[in-house]
Amino acid sequence: ETDISITPEGHFRLFRLGQHVDGVESWLGPNGRGIWDALAAPYDFAAGAPTWIGVDVGLKRDSTAVVALQRDPDGHLHATARFWIPTEGQPVDVSDVMEHIRELGRAYDVQAVSFDPRFFDYPAKVLSDEGLPLVEIPQSPERMTGILGSLLELVKRGELHHAGDETLATHVLNGVARFNERGFVLVKGKSRGRI
Repeated sequence: ETDISITPEGHFRLFRLGQHVDGVESWLGPNGRGIWDALAAPYDFAAGAPTWIGVDVGLKRDSTAVVALQRDPDGHLHATARFWIPTEGQPVDVSDVMEHIRELGRAYDVQAVSFDPRFFDYPAKVLSDEGLPLVEIPQSPERMTGILGSLLELVKRGELHHAGDETLATHVLNGVARFNERGFVLVKGKSRGRI
């Protein structure tokens, strides 16, 4: 007889009931879905408020995401995301991504637009020339280990919230930790879903 009180629900459902459960191997832990879902909270972005933006571009095989963050009056960060998914023969149109970032720039007081230079180097230069504060974030393990460690701490303390967007949840939960001497970086799990 199995005592399910010591088995995370996701593992029990996956291995004992044969049910698909996302987030079981997640960097958030064996109950990644529950942890992420618990961070859902309503929040309306305030016009003109300080806002931080992250951009990750995948043109043909991976998705493109723009994530915007604002702090609420309690100091908690709230995330909202927009995704572009390429289709067979139709890569992501980076000009659409650029226009979305411009729209965010018109609506909010953008403090920084952090970006991975791969596939976004030239568009970043154009947006920077237009006055947006672009910050290049190389995706090296040395750089990402510290960033991801800080992100995990925000999640553990309940200081990062989101609107409950299922696409964002799927991308977050598809990430699996690959550990190194300083912490971890994220890689795609066995599902090979987008992260």
